[in-house]
Amino acid sequence: MDSSASRSRRRGPVILVVALVVIAALVVGGLLWRQRADNGEEEAQALADALPEGDFSSEADTAEHDRILGPLIEATGAAPEVELADAGTAEDGLRTATLDWTWTLPDDAGTWEYTTEATLHRGEDGWSADLTPEVFAPDLGDRENLDLTTVDPTLGTVTDRDGKELYGPGEVKVLGLDKTQLEDADPEASARELAGLLDIDEDRFAQSVADYGPDAFVPALTIRVSDEGDYPLDDAADVAGFRAVEKTQPLATERDYAPGVLGALREASAEDVEESDGDIESGDLVASGGIVAAEREALVGTAGAKVIAVDPDAGTERSLHEVAAVDGTEVRTTLDDHLQRLATSAIADEDSASAVVALRPSTGEVLASALGPTGQSYPVGLVGQYAPGSTFKAVTALALLRAGVTPDTTLQCPETATVEGRSFKNADSMSPDLFGSMPLRDAIAHSCNTAMLLEYDTVDQQQLADAATTLGIGQDAPTGLEAFMGSVDPEDEGVEHAAAMMGQGRVLASPLAMAVVLASVQNGATVQPKILADSDSDSDSDSDSGTESAAPEVDSPLTEDESAQMQELLRGVVTDGSLRDFADLPGDPVIGKTGTAEWTNEDGELKLHSWVIVAQGDLVIAAFVEDGSYGSTTAGPIAREVLEGA
Repeated sequence: MDSSASRSRRRGPVILVVALVVIAALVVGGLLWRQRADNGEEEAQALADALPEGDFSSEADTAEHDRILGPLIEATGAAPEVELADAGTAEDGLRTATLDWTWTLPDDAGTWEYTTEATLHRGEDGWSADLTPEVFAPDLGDRENLDLTTVDPTLGTVTDRDGKELYGPGEVKVLGLDKTQLEDADPEASARELAGLLDIDEDRFAQSVADYGPDAFVPALTIRVSDEGDYPLDDAADVAGFRAVEKTQPLATERDYAPGVLGALREASAEDVEESDGDIESGDLVASGGIVAAEREALVGTAGAKVIAVDPDAGTERSLHEVAAVDGTEVRTTLDDHLQRLATSAIADEDSASAVVALRPSTGEVLASALGPTGQSYPVGLVGQYAPGSTFKAVTALALLRAGVTPDTTLQCPETATVEGRSFKNADSMSPDLFGSMPLRDAIAHSCNTAMLLEYDTVDQQQLADAATTLGIGQDAPTGLEAFMGSVDPEDEGVEHAAAMMGQGRVLASPLAMAVVLASVQNGATVQPKILADSDSDSDSDSDSGTESAAPEVDSPLTEDESAQMQELLRGVVTDGSLRDFADLPGDPVIGKTGTAEWTNEDGELKLHSWVIVAQGDLVIAAFVEDGSYGSTTAGPIAREVLEGA
């Protein structure tokens, strides 16, 4: 027999057996696959995947998803995360899936996490879920939906050094037009009538009313409840559509208290929101200026969040999850309320821009910053940039001492002097009997301009600038204050350098900066001003000068000898010079300096800035009047009134 034929006959039964085994395996595998496909596990996972965005094949399910979760998704800005924690076990065509939900809440309010269950049943078309409200959130009612509300924190306060409230929540009335109450009245006519009564811009308010929608309340003016008597509210009530809305908002406890120091909070405008790149939302409080801007987060606190179940048919809501708000805190300042009121009273009659600044030399604490009642387009005591006049001779004197001049060194004090073709003179109030030679101590006491500028070869501009830095000029503004701390350009030369020697030329300072100059002399070290009280400091302590020095680092610190000589020179201004009116004040010796700086107004008229800086014990007062007379004449009485009443 042929061997190949024999092998073929033997292979036939083997192939048949293998084929039967393969067919059996396919049948069994198909049955197992069908069993797995029909047990609902995949549908349970598909449900978890569809729940966040509502990606259901059924329009009814999608609509129910949007009704229940839509408001919360819109409020949080993101859909929830849903994970299938357990697909459950299929029994009798039913299985119960366990779902883990995680919502990320806005404004760092954390997450809301919970677990729900969904029942799936097998029908003719396969497995499907019953999307009852409890699938979306535990114990949710049939008509309830989820939403989010903000939990507002309680606003903090700004206080003086003793804890007296200066800024915080206050009761106000927002006066305006409710366009839903206009009926047949002309909106523009009502707007103009109300604007006239409230003394605001008629055209602007009429345009605002026109721009708002038909159901809007259009605010015209916000007033303090305590000031209601100052406005014709009875007449305003007769204007069609007039409405007064009471609310609480942050404000100074007294109008115009420490302008430029406290700052303000206001609700964000549409422009604020638009320009913030998402950092500001409608309803946020926007800070401007001063302490409020520097300490906004501490004052405003952090809003909380509350997830609620809302039944729109019943008009009810209930809390499901709440993140408590963090209330604003007290921000304590270094201001002394008594001194602040005293300083404000001392310049209450000035008809020019004016300021009084009070400092504690030992700590740099700003005790008062007051502005005059008129001519104040900005807080000149803090940010004003003026020629300091002869008050700057305190800086010049330090530079001369460092150059080897002593209080007894003889200087020349002619009536006039010329530097590089420019003529300078002494103040008209200076007695002609004083012209001639005199020691440095007398040149400072009598404020001889020519004696200072004729030493421009003894001290160069860099040395003058270094002395200014030692006494605090040019340092950074203190945290919490927008302030100009003065400038002396070290590159000035010639006539500009000579003028700088007497506080003119391009030298500029604010009253705060000049208060720091004298505070540094009194303290014996460079003073760094501050307006925010240290949390660990005792604000009621009466420190002796120099015991709590607030001294920033400078290249040439004030030495003990320099401090003693400077105090001696500035004491002479009181005992023998232009501040003799202060010599009779009881208590510690008074030191100081007057100053007068020429300037030209917009009409080309020559005017005088009036300056005085004085120190007694642990208190420095700087008084300034933009359009005044000589320092001793205009600013002097103001400074004395504050010093006497302190």
